[in-house]
Amino acid sequence: MNSRVLRRLLLGGSVAVVITGVIVLAVAASQPLSFGWFASSPLSGTTFTSGDVHIVSTATVTGLTILIVGVIGLAFLTGWSVGRRSLPLPSDDPPVG
Repeated sequence: MNSRVLRRLLLGGSVAVVITGVIVLAVAASQPLSFGWFASSPLSGTTFTSGDVHIVSTATVTGLTILIVGVIGLAFLTGWSVGRRSLPLPSDDPPVG
């Protein structure tokens, strides 16, 4: 397979994965999230406050995972492209030495 075709396939696949991750995150963010929690502390006399507890849904974790995989693919493709540009061009001249 030609490297140009492979790069285009990687680019298209990575962009599709990033777009899918963004769509999953948007759908997950639009859904309400509810949870239940009960605890009993009859002897303490103090009230528990949760502070900075963040609840994340499974769909949000899935969307983030898909998005991260796509971004890693794009980063790989970028590094590959930059690396290929920095290779010296082959020359027909014999080495001087």
